[in-house]
Amino acid sequence: MALPTVLLVASDGAAGEQLQAALEQAEIDATVQTTEPECVDTTLLRTATDCLVVPVTCGAMAGGHLAEAATGLYPDLPVIMYGTEADRGDHIRTVADDALGSPALAAAVGEALDSSETLAARPASRPETILATMFERYSEHLYVKDSDRHYLLLNDSSYAPPELLGRRDEDGLPAGATYLDAARGDDLQVINDGTDVLDIHEFSPSMGKHLRTSKVPWYDETGELAGLIGITQDITDQRERERLLRQQNERLRKVALLAAHELRNELQVSTGHLSQIDVDDEHIDAVEDSIDQLSGIVDKVVSLASSDSLEFELEQLWLSTVVWDVWSSLSLETASLEVTSERQLLADAESLRLFLEILLSNAVEHGGPDVAIRVGATSSGFFVADDGPGVDASPPDRVFEAGYASEKQNSGFGLYIANRIAKEHGWSLSVGESEDGGARFTVTDVEGPD
Repeated sequence: MALPTVLLVASDGAAGEQLQAALEQAEIDATVQTTEPECVDTTLLRTATDCLVVPVTCGAMAGGHLAEAATGLYPDLPVIMYGTEADRGDHIRTVADDALGSPALAAAVGEALDSSETLAARPASRPETILATMFERYSEHLYVKDSDRHYLLLNDSSYAPPELLGRRDEDGLPAGATYLDAARGDDLQVINDGTDVLDIHEFSPSMGKHLRTSKVPWYDETGELAGLIGITQDITDQRERERLLRQQNERLRKVALLAAHELRNELQVSTGHLSQIDVDDEHIDAVEDSIDQLSGIVDKVVSLASSDSLEFELEQLWLSTVVWDVWSSLSLETASLEVTSERQLLADAESLRLFLEILLSNAVEHGGPDVAIRVGATSSGFFVADDGPGVDASPPDRVFEAGYASEKQNSGFGLYIANRIAKEHGWSLSVGESEDGGARFTVTDVEGPD
């Protein structure tokens, strides 16, 4: 019969020899194995473990968090945490002595082995080895959280360090508040409602990464909802390619609208001059027919340049995620952006990015390189406000007209396109004065998720 296995969390391999010697001194038959702190979760999947021994501190990681993560995976696994007297529950016993060779620690391990049986002690199953391999080898961020949003399984990725094992996102991620609010909201939707959250686009300002996340409910062996399983992928490069393509398409759209605007003006001039010629001549009739055909072509160009995307598709999006996504692509060094409040909305992702890119670029264009911009939610939508000079058009809604420009270098079609995007979504877009005296664009009638 195989001896029971004691798994010791330690960065030094010699630590296992110290605990082994202490157990032999106390005449406790057991085999000690060691694991690095950041590998506790996958080691438990691969190793038949009768008892886990954890120090109070494990480098950058806390023993208490590791113990909570371990018992989240295997609730009946006995855990001994040494170096503390704090009572942590039935399966997490504590020993005040911080020496691996202490008789007190050996006695606690012996008592745990004698008095408990755990599913963690059975040989690893094929599904467990498959799961361990996925968490050890995949570069995407894979994770399992319990119903309190603590990480129970976590692979080593650049935007979610293993130090988060046994903790929540807000305990260790260096992300902006709105990003954490969005991630927490997605977690709670899955845990509280038992619904999938699939292909959600996120952006972390502090990490400078664009992420795509999917989360699904995790049901344990009793059929109870125990937490969630998630995957987050770094799509920063993909977002950059999409941004460049979006900018190119916007430039082409503006060129088409500007050309159509100028052609329409010239055709109106030509029509006016023809109306002054009082001659019944077939050549005059031919010119009038040609002008009519050109006018039709111009109308078609405007219609095509203004129409919504053939792939227009509503998605569930977080406002802050799209705002920071667009802001990062503008590469502004001195202007500032604050997202004051968060909300979810249903929108076509690409159209919304273009819409926000126009409004944010407009704020910088008119407010100067040091402009301060605020974006936030309202009861029926959201707003984009700045502290620039404000709107000088009368009435202010003139800025949404095709070809209207307060400055010669402006094509006059940016806000026209933004207004068209708003109408395509069934939104209402208005402009007024912000609290700081600048411009405030307010979007209302925005549909949110049920």
